[in-house]
Amino acid sequence: MLTDGRELPPARVEVAGGRIVLIQPAERPLSGDVVVGKDGWIAPGLIDLQVNGAGGVDLTSATDREAALDQVARTLAHHGVTAFCPTIVSAPVEVIVDRLAAYRPRAITGGAEALGAHVEGPFIDPGHRGVHDPSILREASAAEIARWLAICKPSIVTLAPERPGGIQAIRQLCNAGVVVSLGHSGADATHAQAGLNAGAQMATHLFNAMPPLHHRQPGLVGAVLASEAVVCLITDGVHIDPLIVDLVIRCAGSQRVVLVSDALAAAGAPAGPSLLGNQVLVSDGRQVRRTDGTLAGSAVLLDECLKNVHGWLPKLPPGTLMDMVTGAPARLLGQSRKGRVAVGCDADLVTLDGDWNVTQVFVRGEAVR
Repeated sequence: MLTDGRELPPARVEVAGGRIVLIQPAERPLSGDVVVGKDGWIAPGLIDLQVNGAGGVDLTSATDREAALDQVARTLAHHGVTAFCPTIVSAPVEVIVDRLAAYRPRAITGGAEALGAHVEGPFIDPGHRGVHDPSILREASAAEIARWLAICKPSIVTLAPERPGGIQAIRQLCNAGVVVSLGHSGADATHAQAGLNAGAQMATHLFNAMPPLHHRQPGLVGAVLASEAVVCLITDGVHIDPLIVDLVIRCAGSQRVVLVSDALAAAGAPAGPSLLGNQVLVSDGRQVRRTDGTLAGSAVLLDECLKNVHGWLPKLPPGTLMDMVTGAPARLLGQSRKGRVAVGCDADLVTLDGDWNVTQVFVRGEAVR
């Protein structure tokens, strides 16, 4: 069993009413249990903090938001993700407000649980926007943030601390209990540290959409690595070199690292064109780019990101690796009943074989794969 950053002896897990009610050594028979073979593990369900879409569905542009969320949630669950943050990319205020309500925290029959929206933008740096539409980007506004909070509090907001109103926005969001993440930013170390001191707790897809680390200009990357903030890494094999993944884990410590997919509509769908907001992207089944070649999010889901890191860093203890997609994101969001296999926790569970393939998935005790 893998939980709390550790590899534990074989166990049987009994669930009732959507919760874990008993854990005993595997040789002790139980009823209604989840069992895995001797060459695999029982582990908490995966938690993805950045999902723009999946299964051919884009969460920002979808017209039927409820159906879109359900489709994405079911696609994710098939890949071992039992909880996630639906991500809204930079959009007009009315679109964000509309989707905050639709993507509120809720259970989804047959799918991963929605943990509340991750609003990525629009208060980001135009020079590090990636594929975000530059015509939609704007200065942080206390009035706009107040509208968001009045509809449904986001779980995470990504913004650039150096932009006008950025520090004030961080304080306003943190005071409301929102996790603020620094990203899509050209901040130097001073501005980045100001954002962290104002309450930011995370960095969105570290290294991507920000200046590179330089020994005389540490920038946002250096400031975050030297802090206690959580760092998110897209480990799809495209966005970051495996050597950098190893370096970050060694530097930051595994408990501060969260693996994310940054999955797009193309994830879990055939290669070809797809949408992100009002833009057309093209997927080759692994990477997704705009027609001008700009790299977007990923066509890879979190189970494959997890397997990638296992392959790149085979000496990393299994429990340590699993914590980056379970315990660490749960702790960041204050989800005390998720990310662990423990009595009283939600029965969000996966079983993995010896090759790190997801073989079974349970959301609150209900089999979804």
